[in-house]
Amino acid sequence: MEKQTPIIEMELYIVRHGQSCTNIKDGYGVPEEELTRDKLVNPPLTELGKHQAEMLGDYYKDVKFDAVFASPLRRATMTAYLAVMQNECSEKFVYTMPWLIECGIGEDYSAVTFDELNAEFDGKILAPEGIDVSGNLINGDGQNQDSHRRRAENVIAYLKNRYHNGEKVMCVAHGGFNTDIFLHAVKAQDTRLFDPAFSNTGVTKIIIYKENTGPYGYDIELCYLNSTAHLAKEKCSV
Repeated sequence: MEKQTPIIEMELYIVRHGQSCTNIKDGYGVPEEELTRDKLVNPPLTELGKHQAEMLGDYYKDVKFDAVFASPLRRATMTAYLAVMQNECSEKFVYTMPWLIECGIGEDYSAVTFDELNAEFDGKILAPEGIDVSGNLINGDGQNQDSHRRRAENVIAYLKNRYHNGEKVMCVAHGGFNTDIFLHAVKAQDTRLFDPAFSNTGVTKIIIYKENTGPYGYDIELCYLNSTAHLAKEKCSV
């Protein structure tokens, strides 16, 4: 069979949020008496985390992203927001995607609505077409691994259905849930052999080709895993 010219359907950039106060090892970065349920589950970025996000945006400032999605948790939305504001080619909006929340949030936590999130980020948050963002955006699924996998499957299915003409798409989520997204993106969810590491603002780039057009007989190309090249100039701690 004659080999076809490679046809890129989507370039997917999976990103972990910048450093949050719960990523700091010495007492979660805030006094113990201030460790409320909200700060544990939905913490903001630290000043370093904000700087990491800005460096991420500056590094990719010449890449035209057709869409930037983020978990509605503050640390992910803020990372996406700060990054896209540095980008010189992309629209200055972030799509919130409830499916991208971190694993193990707990079903009892539901503290953010779309209007609240949009107000917090200066009206720059959009509702993705076909995804329900009514009610609370953060409704956890406990520690149920099957539900995590279903969410990841939903994310990849949604993106592949919507973007298949060479678009560049960024998804900003979390260290734990990014594992499920990554494994579904590379079709390894049923043969998990390793646990990929995701540093704060680490970027994983995956190219998805049209079936049977991949350059080396594969329709999925892993370009890089957990790249922090954007932090190299100042050697930020990740």
